[in-house]
Amino acid sequence: MEFTVDNESAEVINPKFKVWVRPDGIVQIVWAPAAVMSYEDAIAATDAMTKLTGGKRCPLLVDAHDAGPQDRAARSEFARRGDLVSAVALLGATPLSRMVGNFFIAVSRPMAPTKLFNDESSALAWLKEFMT
Repeated sequence: MEFTVDNESAEVINPKFKVWVRPDGIVQIVWAPAAVMSYEDAIAATDAMTKLTGGKRCPLLVDAHDAGPQDRAARSEFARRGDLVSAVALLGATPLSRMVGNFFIAVSRPMAPTKLFNDESSALAWLKEFMT
């Protein structure tokens, strides 16, 4: 899957996601509404994060409000990438996004600490504990 890096704003834009490093050092990814995530999408997202961070482990804020389903291979790829993330906060305020987030945490058992949040400020406060 192709993506472009916008060097002025240091973000990666892909048809299914946008990822950038926030001024506080936390990486944020927003999935396109109802995007179905495959293994290839998971690889593209982790490659984008690696390019933006130079491979340094950083906390990750995932906006999953409108995210679609993930296939098993995508969930496995995200869960095993403790080498890229020090912690993951999943934002999910809708019943569907909370169900998807809880399923990911319970079934995939991510390598990095992972927690589901209703609001961004609580998620960011938690992630700041994992700054490296």
